[in-house]
Amino acid sequence: MNHVPLSNVRAVADDGGVVAVLTGSGASVFSAGALAATDTKGEGWTSASVIPGADGSPRWIVGVDALGKVEYLRNLSEFEDVSPRYGLEGARVRSVVALGGASVAFVLDHELAIADGKRVTHYPTAPLSQVAGGGGALVGVTTDAVHVFRTTEKTGVSFPLPGVLAAAVGAEGKVYAATRAALYASDGFGGLSLVYHAAQGIHGLVVSGTRVWFADGTELGVLDGGSVAETQGAHVGKDARLASSLSGDVWVLDGGGVLRYQAAIATASEQAEWAASIAPVFARACASCHLPEGRAGFDLSTPVAWSTHRGDIVQRVLVSKTMPPYGSPLSEADRATLKAWTDARGGH
Repeated sequence: MNHVPLSNVRAVADDGGVVAVLTGSGASVFSAGALAATDTKGEGWTSASVIPGADGSPRWIVGVDALGKVEYLRNLSEFEDVSPRYGLEGARVRSVVALGGASVAFVLDHELAIADGKRVTHYPTAPLSQVAGGGGALVGVTTDAVHVFRTTEKTGVSFPLPGVLAAAVGAEGKVYAATRAALYASDGFGGLSLVYHAAQGIHGLVVSGTRVWFADGTELGVLDGGSVAETQGAHVGKDARLASSLSGDVWVLDGGGVLRYQAAIATASEQAEWAASIAPVFARACASCHLPEGRAGFDLSTPVAWSTHRGDIVQRVLVSKTMPPYGSPLSEADRATLKAWTDARGGH
């Protein structure tokens, strides 16, 4: 986790090597973790993103200002208006979303302007919020529904979801959506399936690389390879916003500042130790409920998940013994195995 000492942060764009932090008084550009430039001309930023360059370069960092102009970070030093390059001079752009490949969507109040590297095509749409893109698709939400527009078919589809707050889409085109109570994902059968029950209440959702990050009350959750893990003691604010990174990390914009979080990754030795000592116990006593899409909505099928939820495991399995439910095949010898593993990681 890296701290960026800036205030009044409005947006962050991170292409994996260069990070632009847009504030109320301009922009700061970081390269390889060091401050590379500042630009004080831009004010009133509303959003930022990383898109394929209109000049053929792999990536541009762009921001949208309060007037709805699209500004491109040129030479890692200053922003310039590129709205006319897309035929959007005079238009009020709300956000810019990379869709995968050379395609970019510019979200306006009642339409999408989609550039494919050769032309810009406009499509009428209802006003969308919480817009995101990837895998050749754009997703956004309206009241009680998730809307998906796929560039290859030039058609849209909607998923009814009462209480939906946010949506995101992975590089492979898989759709994710969140209500306050739960996280869902497209299931390949024309619907959304439950992935995770929220512990406190979801209020943010982004895709970063291959990971899906969400804010759950005062904690952060990450869905990585079918496994969900949450932080302990992150103290995320209820109004915090999330921004993605191509690295797979996530930026948390909270209280005018910004923090970067990385997902924990188990080493080869940690994976081997977990597989030898914990996995057999998990298979006997926990797997019926705690697989990635198990009925508990609380995945414990990986060493990272066990490390992340170590405190909960200690309290519920070893102290109060309220888990697993009565009748599950967990012996005192199994509890001793779990205690040895959690004690070795500070889980007293």
